[in-house]
Amino acid sequence: MIVAITGGNGFLGSNLAKKFLSKGHKVYILDKSQNKFSIKNPKAIQVKCDLTNYKTLNKIKISKVDLVLHCAGQPSAALSFNDPEFDLKVNILGTLNILRWGKIKKVKKVIFASTFNVYEENNSNPKLSEKDKCEAKSLYAVSKLASENYIRCYARHYNISWVILRMFNIFGPGQDPNNKSLGMINIFLNMAIKDNKVSVKGSLKRFRDFVFIDDVAEAWYKASINKKSNNSIYNIGTGKKTTILELLKIISNTISKKIDISELKGTPGDFKGCYSNISKIKRELNFKAKIDLKKGLKIFYNWAKKIR
Repeated sequence: MIVAITGGNGFLGSNLAKKFLSKGHKVYILDKSQNKFSIKNPKAIQVKCDLTNYKTLNKIKISKVDLVLHCAGQPSAALSFNDPEFDLKVNILGTLNILRWGKIKKVKKVIFASTFNVYEENNSNPKLSEKDKCEAKSLYAVSKLASENYIRCYARHYNISWVILRMFNIFGPGQDPNNKSLGMINIFLNMAIKDNKVSVKGSLKRFRDFVFIDDVAEAWYKASINKKSNNSIYNIGTGKKTTILELLKIISNTISKKIDISELKGTPGDFKGCYSNISKIKRELNFKAKIDLKKGLKIFYNWAKKIR
């Protein structure tokens, strides 16, 4: 296949490029910048462009694309409140523009990086499935949910197959250690390594579903090659919940250091607790996460030490 990955120099996109290249596919990376911490893919073809400017997309000299992996976007719920217009432009306009470009290039399938944040918070039943109600709690979630709807409507109109992947908390090599707004494990691990203390925004009783990046890449690959995935929505997670306190204990054991923990005021748009119901992706795409939290954290920690 000929694959175009938007945001292909970012954390998720660079890991997907690595996965698809390893399977023998031709990969174009559509990104406006480089990221020195992301996974390097010298065999991918770099195409510099800004998805918010449709004119730059029109100038891309790619004659054919089979599959678009749309990962580019503003990825932080907290930061979406700081600059709502930027969030809207990058996430919604960027999605619309890549769909318009895909129509011209006769793309067969578009896979979209969505998030568990689109779901309504449900504290009485926090194990979320694809059938659960969506109710955005942050502007980031608003933009992701709007993008999902644009994809379903636009792709259906032009006969393009689509897949929406609602990912839970991803972690692993390629995450920027200097980014203090993205990736709960990434933030906590780097605080612990640097200062032996972690400041937590919100309760330690909150819980999440932490899924390792290699498992996420495998789920994306399965969704790309299996026709059963066409025009479907899937959760990507482990199906297991971990409290923030449990996570910090695992981090402490991983780095062999005692961590001082302080609780701060929570961030806007944050969930008290949620984890994934993965029965659909397990049943239809035969996907199940293979790397548990302890093993994934050890891999991530060993990588983080090397880049310091």
